[in-house]
Amino acid sequence: MTGFRRHALVWLSQAPEPDVGSDGALVEWWHANGRPFVVCRRRGGPDDVSLGFCVVHEKFPEIRPRRVGAHTRAEHIAKMARPPALAEVAGCGPALDHASSFRRLADEAARAGLDLRIYGSWMWQTLTGEAHVRPTSDLDLLVDVAGQREAGEAAGLLARQEPELSFRLDGELSFAGLGEVQWREFLMDAPEVLLKAADGARMIRREALQP
Repeated sequence: MTGFRRHALVWLSQAPEPDVGSDGALVEWWHANGRPFVVCRRRGGPDDVSLGFCVVHEKFPEIRPRRVGAHTRAEHIAKMARPPALAEVAGCGPALDHASSFRRLADEAARAGLDLRIYGSWMWQTLTGEAHVRPTSDLDLLVDVAGQREAGEAAGLLARQEPELSFRLDGELSFAGLGEVQWREFLMDAPEVLLKAADGARMIRREALQP
């Protein structure tokens, strides 16, 4: 393990290296403006921390935002945080058109004791104020779970709530120290699931998803 979790937001002491040389100026600009990068599954060597962010086209904001890749060393990470909470995302512009759905999801999550974190397009919309969310955008959820039982309960809640919402739910269940499993896949009850972590991805038996 790298010690870093996928989807974590990080701020750096110096600009990272772009994965594609032509993105160098854009990566420098993003860092210079104090914007966070998100930790991704490692694409380079064992000492690299792979990062990403999404940008809206300056002249044609209606075009789908582009993902930009970069990488850094662990010692250059100055600050780290979890993705924004559901309540924070519910205050961004596009969320106002889905206010009742956000309230419903927040209320049900609170009753179940779940802390719903948001990544993907809704996160970037909240963090930048730029047009990342589209009418068809899913709400990408990240839910910390302690083990199989809590994961099943969380995935079941999401499955029950989705038909009542005005947007589709996507996202992952995050097992501390292990990685993430897509919540729909977890509900399929196969003996193995795909576990994604910052240092790679692998199939894992369900019984291994314990703290």
